[in-house]
Amino acid sequence: MRSSMRTMLLTALVAVLAGCVPRVDQPEVWLTGARLASLGIRGGVIDVELAVYNPNRFALRADGLTYDLDFQEPGGDEWLDFAEGRVDQRLRVASGDTATVVVPVEFSYGALGGALRSLLDRGSFEYRVDGIVAVEEPVIRDVRYRHTGTVTPSGVQ
Repeated sequence: MRSSMRTMLLTALVAVLAGCVPRVDQPEVWLTGARLASLGIRGGVIDVELAVYNPNRFALRADGLTYDLDFQEPGGDEWLDFAEGRVDQRLRVASGDTATVVVPVEFSYGALGGALRSLLDRGSFEYRVDGIVAVEEPVIRDVRYRHTGTVTPSGVQ
């Protein structure tokens, strides 16, 4: 009898503690802009601006994020790898707010060729960015994100 009482109390305690852990909704991450930072013989660096929106009722704190940035092949359904990596930057996004993260992305001229060809031929190119936001607070958890959009000479859509 005593053992079953302990089991019931332990089960109730676990249920209460599980209810205390907040659910973390997926942050939204999208490309907001890019600036050429430097050029070299084989490629260069583009400072890519990513917006991180927090849809939760509480602030999110993260110690960085990963990114995988791809461009759609001109006239096709294939995605061309452009850049991927990790940004080790502390990030705090208030509830319902957006923060900007600047990611220095190294590129080769060959990797950029498809996007430039599409921009010249069609006046735009499609991009896809996905990765993980490493949330530290309110709970430690990796939260995935994914966004697709269009880049035109006038900006990012």
